[in-house]
Amino acid sequence: MRFSDPVINSVVDVFKYFVGTTAELEKIVKIDEAPRYEMSSAIEVNGPGKGIVVVNVPRELISKAVTLLIDESLADDEHVLTDFSCELSNMIAGQAKKAVDHMGFRLGHPTEIETENIDNLYPPEAGSLCGLFNTGIGPVVVFFGFVGQLGDIIDYELDDAEKKRIMIIEPDETNRALFQNLLHERYIVETAATVEEAFMDAAIHTPDLILVDIDAHGGAHAESVKYIKHSPFVGDVEVLVMTSNRSTTAIIQAFNYGANDYILKTDFTKQILVGKIERAFGRTPVLKEANAVIS
Repeated sequence: MRFSDPVINSVVDVFKYFVGTTAELEKIVKIDEAPRYEMSSAIEVNGPGKGIVVVNVPRELISKAVTLLIDESLADDEHVLTDFSCELSNMIAGQAKKAVDHMGFRLGHPTEIETENIDNLYPPEAGSLCGLFNTGIGPVVVFFGFVGQLGDIIDYELDDAEKKRIMIIEPDETNRALFQNLLHERYIVETAATVEEAFMDAAIHTPDLILVDIDAHGGAHAESVKYIKHSPFVGDVEVLVMTSNRSTTAIIQAFNYGANDYILKTDFTKQILVGKIERAFGRTPVLKEANAVIS
């Protein structure tokens, strides 16, 4: 059984038995072929693989569900609609729980996300897929996937004039030296221990990308992204965040502040780091091989 099977079955069951309407899987498509709707919630997946399930639905579908299950007078209440969107995802996760538990996976509690952040959660190398469903009250899109591993990236020489400038914001001196060593042949690398220090450097040399550690201060450093995006010096610069916290909440908070992508320190390799940076620049990394894993 694939991980996606119990998720697909639970979507059909929730709409059939809980919402009281019809539901069927229309087809499975690639992430970039799926439509995007207004309301999204993410469910963290842990176990044999690290992944995220996103349930994406039109606002109108949630409004109809609220009318059916709660009260028609609340069908336009934004707070109710937001809460029910997450509750719908929670019902799907709950319905799939027994089957995914048997496979060794654990599903987290749904968290509201911005639809525009969906693509950030599914790197292209993972080969993630999504299911398109037709229900009696509207369409549903469910994204599911795990992060795959990039193959070896072929290093190449660039003149300094051609190199992109990267700012690393990392409080640990040893880690700053590590990133400098990993990236200096491909990029111009500047480092800073704090956001404030980075701003001073950016006033002279504007970076093309900022890589920031958000684990400092007990994991509350995601607000650094907000300060960066509000800065007159670097507000338009792409931001990648690094974290060892596998909690979807921490990553989503960084996205909501304006981060463009994330890197898990626990899954860290040079290949993944360079791959993320190259995609942020709109470039495709040159690979010797790519071994994507997807259930």
